[in-house]
Formats: sequence, structure tokens, C-alpha cells
Amino acid sequence: MVAQHFVPVQSHTPDRYFNRDWSTTVRNRSQIAVSLLAALTILGMSPASQAADAPAPVTGEVVKVTKLTPEQLRKVNAAGAQRSGAAEGRAVCFQAHVRNKGWSATLCTDGTTPGFTGTVGENKPIDRIKFYVGTTGAMNFNVQAHWAETGTGAERHIAPGGSFEFSHNGGQPIQALRFRSTNESMKAAAHVQGVGWKGTDQWSYDQWIGSIGENRWMEAFWIAI
Repeated sequence: MVAQHFVPVQSHTPDRYFNRDWSTTVRNRSQIAVSLLAALTILGMSPASQAADAPAPVTGEVVKVTKLTPEQLRKVNAAGAQRSGAAEGRAVCFQAHVRNKGWSATLCTDGTTPGFTGTVGENKPIDRIKFYVGTTGAMNFNVQAHWAETGTGAERHIAPGGSFEFSHNGGQPIQALRFRSTNESMKAAAHVQGVGWKGTDQWSYDQWIGSIGENRWMEAFWIAI
């Protein structure tokens, strides 16, 4: 009789318990997943719906992409070669278009030509800008603009040896600029309408200059790397 109390019941082995419980768990989780996906789809929150609802680019932003002329390429690469202690020779040149005045001076980040592009004390907005990136050192340079009425545009990558020109087909002035690089730190500042120069004076790989939400346009700026 003692032996009968300790004889295992083969139909209830641990393996069979495990397999039965695991199957039940998988089935239950599958049912929950299907129910959750159905609920999200009804609410417009399914993965496909999220991908389709990506924010649209700023209306009216115009970007012209061109290759540098031989003279522009020589200028920006020479600027890189002038940078003290910079073996890579990276450099960016930039130019501002001032409303009712035209293109201002073209400067480069080597620091050999001090100053800024744009105007100060004339109460004139920048409504267009150009950037040139040299081929030496393969700098990863990205720019983003914030416009007076339509907001922030898309971030744009400027390939080495290339030129980008930003403007708005409605003639809106630029209020702020973002500069981002993955392989070069930068300093920059902007002269803001009614305020003056605004900048952190700190080296950074990612920074905004100008103003957002203050209804003030940018009048001048400079960059250093």
C-alpha cells in the first residue's frame, strides 16, 4: 500500500505540465496582442498610422543644392589649411543676403577674416543664406533654419564640396539657425533685431543661434570651428 501512494502518475509528468502551461501562455499572449493591435488601429495609433502621420516640412522653404565652383572650392579649402593646428583642414564658408540690400560678405571659419556676414544697426533682416563646405577633412555639417511665420524647416546636410542656399518663397526673414556636426565643434553667434549679439561663446557640436518665439529677425551671424 505504501508503494501505491508514491507511484507517479505518468499522465501528469512535469514535462507535460510545462508543455500545457507554455501553450496556454502563448495562446493567451497572442490573443492579447491581437486585441491590442485592433484597439490601436481603431484609435488611429497603429504602427502604420504613426508612420503615415510624420510631420510635413515647412511650407515654402526653398533649398538650392549645387557643387562648388573651382574658385569657391579653392577658397574654402584654403581657409581650412589656415586653421591653426588643424590637421584635417576642415572649414565652412557662409554668406547672408540682406533684404533690400543684397549679399553681404562671404566669410569662412578659419578666422583670418574677422567679423560677420549681414548688417548691424540697419534694422534689416537676413532672408537668404549660403553655406560652402570644403572637401578637405570631410566635415559633417548640417544646417536648420527657423522662419518668421512658418516655423522650423528640415535639417539639411551639406556634403563636402557642396553648396546650400536657403530661402523662403514668401520672403520671410530668418529668425534662428541651427548648426550641427558629428566631427567638429563650433562656436557661433547671431545679431538679433532689437537685442544685439546672442551666443553662448562655448564650443559645441550642436547649437542654435538667433531667437525663437520672440518675433525678432536675425540681422547678422558668424561661425567659428
